[in-house]
Amino acid sequence: MDEETNYKNSVHRGMRSSLIIKLLIIGFLIVGLLILTIPLFVVIDDRENRRYEVVEEISSKWGRDQTIIGPFLSIPFHQTVITRSNNGRSSTSHKIEHLHFLPEDLEFNATVEPELKYRGIFETVVYKSKIIISGSFDSLDWDFAGVEKNNILKERASLCLGIPDVRGIREATSISFMDQKLEVKPGLPSQNVLNSGVSAPVNLEDKNVSMKFKIELHLDGSSSLAFSPLGKTTSVNMTSPWSAPSFDGAFLPLEKKIGMDGFTASWKVLHLNRSIPHTWKGSPPPSSGGINWKSGNLFAGPSNILGDFSFGVKFYMPNDVYQKTTRMAKYAILFLVFGFTSFFFTEILQKAQVHPIQYLLIGFAILVFYLLLLSLSEHFGFDRAYLISTAGVVFLIGGYASAILASQKLALSVCSVLS
Repeated sequence: MDEETNYKNSVHRGMRSSLIIKLLIIGFLIVGLLILTIPLFVVIDDRENRRYEVVEEISSKWGRDQTIIGPFLSIPFHQTVITRSNNGRSSTSHKIEHLHFLPEDLEFNATVEPELKYRGIFETVVYKSKIIISGSFDSLDWDFAGVEKNNILKERASLCLGIPDVRGIREATSISFMDQKLEVKPGLPSQNVLNSGVSAPVNLEDKNVSMKFKIELHLDGSSSLAFSPLGKTTSVNMTSPWSAPSFDGAFLPLEKKIGMDGFTASWKVLHLNRSIPHTWKGSPPPSSGGINWKSGNLFAGPSNILGDFSFGVKFYMPNDVYQKTTRMAKYAILFLVFGFTSFFFTEILQKAQVHPIQYLLIGFAILVFYLLLLSLSEHFGFDRAYLISTAGVVFLIGGYASAILASQKLALSVCSVLS
């Protein structure tokens, strides 16, 4: 009896040692296969970068991301500059600088019509918009500006509107100022504030009262549309048939309604909510340190304080196959563990033998799933590609399991676990 007991104990110890060794081998294979997912992420990034190149190409011809900044008044003035040389002599010169005044009330009413543009297998969203901008300037405080009135060239003032990509202006822009229609000109009178936009000359010599304005702007762009809250009270109302908006920026909408037929959103921002001065000379203050809304991170716009507080909508692509595939690839360890576990327990319960090389081939088949998913989703969309890739890989591994386990019943059980 003692010999039989010792024999059974030795058999159990041998089986336990064999299982531990097999588990260690499987763990080593999983780690090795996870290392092989690194090239997979490289492939996904490469395809996504190619998509970005196509989007950039389409945007460069249609109109890039747009952030509307303004309108604001720019008034030139003479400034005396005194310079001293090393020998103590001083010289006096005169140059033209600009005063800038922001509006009292500012309201945007925007209707945006997005559409998809295709280049090969890639797609991107662009839009056409009609924006009505209205508001008023209070009587201008020349004393607060700190410039002698005799040096201010009021007759050479300009009403300015900043637009990052003026190629998106498809129709004539209409500007009405105190019930007078102004002539709209390309460019801005001063590059200190913004380097792109349109302006209209206006004579402010005899105007020291509240001044109302109205602008009708037809603007095309890509991906996002944003606004900068330059008024003491800035209101924005936006309507669009796009069903997947992403509200972003320094302020979120106070009211929004999103449905399958589109969205509506409205914002209201007070001058107390942002640290933009109402009047300044020359260049605007630099970017604020409190909020890190730097140009290019969220919306297009200047890298000064006028762009810091911009807000608006990004027209999110709900079928971003690269983002979804990347998320799926991060769960590769889960797929590998499930696949290997199903074969491991089949070995234990059915006393079948699966060689480590066969585990390795099964792991390769699981990784092929992600390449199939990526390539098919670019053509058929993510959901359909996921179904096709799943069916292909499950049937591939199931057929292989039927061959190495010599049992269709066991192969079906493996297929059910993988499914």
